[in-house]
Amino acid sequence: MKALIAWVMKGRTQAIMATTVSGMLALMITPMALISAALVVLATLRNGAREGLVVVLSAGFAIAGLGGLIFNMPLAMAIMGLVLWLPAWGSGLLLGQSRSLSKTIEVLAMAAIGLVVAQYLLLGDPNAYWDGLITEYMKLQFDTAVVPEADQQALATAIAGWMPGGVAASWLSSSSVAVFIALWMQAKLNQTNEFGQAFRAFAVSRVWLWLVPITLLPSLLSDQGPTLLGQLYLVGTTLFLLQGLSVAHAWVHQKGESKRGWIYGLYFVLFVGLPYSVTAIAAAGFADGWLNFRAKIQSKD
Repeated sequence: MKALIAWVMKGRTQAIMATTVSGMLALMITPMALISAALVVLATLRNGAREGLVVVLSAGFAIAGLGGLIFNMPLAMAIMGLVLWLPAWGSGLLLGQSRSLSKTIEVLAMAAIGLVVAQYLLLGDPNAYWDGLITEYMKLQFDTAVVPEADQQALATAIAGWMPGGVAASWLSSSSVAVFIALWMQAKLNQTNEFGQAFRAFAVSRVWLWLVPITLLPSLLSDQGPTLLGQLYLVGTTLFLLQGLSVAHAWVHQKGESKRGWIYGLYFVLFVGLPYSVTAIAAAGFADGWLNFRAKIQSKD
């Protein structure tokens, strides 16, 4: 793996090729989008803002050309690439300047909040917009003999209510994972443990500890469905999910290899128990923000 990463980072041409190819593969294998974005973060982190931007723009032209040849959609493919890679370039720039994983992810969270607000400003009624899209999708995918139209509409309405925040939280999650992958690649190349150390120390600022309950309360009290503040709660929950995972990794690292199975179990429960597992782990991360479990773990050893 280290040899492959080293080859990709050997020069500009290799970085552009790898970014473009992984971006194209993302159309068939969705997780490849994370790899593609991570390569942009890594190129920016190692070679600076200018070189990272060259990779983004060059890969954008390349994927537009391939999109024109294969799908006859050069503009759509170029836009897809830039939407994926420009935020990754910004993440690499932030991480390189701040040298702080926590600060970088917090800035991404603020951008996610901007994404929620933009939906309310540009779409007028984002719930109605998403309701229409989801309803049309269900009509194409679901058989009314199996799932009655009334049930489809009720499900679409329930999902649409949380879509503005859900889209932002999903973007924050994927952008954060791309940064994690890039930092892991950097650690492989440098033969250091910088990623592990940074992730185990991940903790958000105290302002988020106040923001989450403030954004949750209006939705709990409202009988009109999720509010704008309620959508922001999903962004905050994503941050504390990452902090909860960080606490778990720190505990296992402190206890040694004999406890490593707990991590596998945690991720198994995370994916099998969705969405309740996310809330539970985020609650642990939120509690860590107030109580600093990691300091207590270290003081006991």
